[in-house]
Amino acid sequence: MYQRKSNLSNLVIMALDCLSIVISLMLANYLRNGRVFTSDNERMDFGLMLGACLTAFLVLNMYQNLYRDMFHRGPLRDMIYIVAGNAFLFGGAIVFLYFVNRVEAYSRLVWIYFLTLDCVLMFIGHRAFKRCLPSLYWRLGQARKILLVADREHSEELLEEVKKTGGFLYDLEGIVVIDDPQCTSVNGTRVAVKPEGLIGYCQSASLDEVFIAVNQNRHPNILQSMNILSEMGISIHYQIPIPALQGAGQKFLSQIGPFYMVTYANRIGAPGQLVLKRLMDIVGALIGCVFLGLITLVFAPLIKCESSGPVFFSQKRVGRNGRVFHMYKFRSMYADAEERKKELLAKNEMQGLMFKMENDPRITKVGAFMRKTSLDEFPQFINILKGDMSLVGTRPPTLDEFARYSPYHKKRLSFRPGLTGMWQVSGRSDITDFEEIVRLDVEYIDQWSIGLDIKILLKTLLAVLGKRGAK
Repeated sequence: MYQRKSNLSNLVIMALDCLSIVISLMLANYLRNGRVFTSDNERMDFGLMLGACLTAFLVLNMYQNLYRDMFHRGPLRDMIYIVAGNAFLFGGAIVFLYFVNRVEAYSRLVWIYFLTLDCVLMFIGHRAFKRCLPSLYWRLGQARKILLVADREHSEELLEEVKKTGGFLYDLEGIVVIDDPQCTSVNGTRVAVKPEGLIGYCQSASLDEVFIAVNQNRHPNILQSMNILSEMGISIHYQIPIPALQGAGQKFLSQIGPFYMVTYANRIGAPGQLVLKRLMDIVGALIGCVFLGLITLVFAPLIKCESSGPVFFSQKRVGRNGRVFHMYKFRSMYADAEERKKELLAKNEMQGLMFKMENDPRITKVGAFMRKTSLDEFPQFINILKGDMSLVGTRPPTLDEFARYSPYHKKRLSFRPGLTGMWQVSGRSDITDFEEIVRLDVEYIDQWSIGLDIKILLKTLLAVLGKRGAK
């Protein structure tokens, strides 16, 4: 899924600027009058002035994207934009107040205090936001992992423009020079793989997006490679030649420097829905962690008494677009379960890359009960809180499963893995074909919405309660 994070950051900084307007106006009233307001008339005047200022500011943002290149502005240029925005805000508010015949209700000193404070607070807010957001992206692992694919003609320019434009949004994994197999680096950036190994590299690597700037007439095979990459669920930005016309200065395509690109993606997630999904994850994980603490108090002694080994089991799993993370569970098997798995492969009841066995001798008695009641899954709320997983998503494969994936299989990893998902609520115990599981996961990705997540969560809750009620 392609996530338009730049739009989301614009919404956040716009909200901060609106907050700055509110705070500045309250301080201006306090500095001028020794109070914000003490009567209903003063409250009405304050609300009218605040509404006029916010309306003028939002109208300005509708017609002029004030934050288009904010992360590339220096302090002086940033202040110029802020002062110009406040000048428009002042003019728009005055026009509005004139037509409602309330201009005389506001002291000129209030306006001076307000505009001065607003410029200062906005400037501080912008500088703090630009300083904190990049480190926050990196700490939370939200930077998009990207690979550049270019011919020798475009490689250096594309690399420099991505570095300059992408900033903290991108984590550059490397570059592939499609017509120079001997090239090992471009301006200090390593060549990730030789041209013939592009598909294999993308299938096994952790990648979110691929930027392609290649002359298709000279390299017609690039289209076939793009088709395979799209099967993996990787978002593709493909440079297309756009002529510059002197009489038409505007073009409506994604742009990185002089490169105009069309973006291909399995889904383009609306920022608001993605934020809501993450908020649901955090709230759900916090509630789940409370129950996790209670369950640990009861079952930790039982797990330790029945067999030696740790209470919690940690296993490397493959998450969103190939990222490897440690998934946590209550230990439901004997300590030597991984070694004994090789002996049981012949009894695998699943068709395909997964392993499942109904009467698995490696499972302890306490573990069998926890699995039947889904209590062993509760430590995964820690993974959800960390951002490795989501409440609803696709099943995270093990490393050995992932190593045998085809390009189509990798598409199911284009979404954050989940504690539950389409497969689990579609009769998990009855599905023995791995390809059917992949089909359900891909169907979930293609149809994803907040409503679908809520529906799956409700079905999961009913299934778990029904399972416990039947015991």
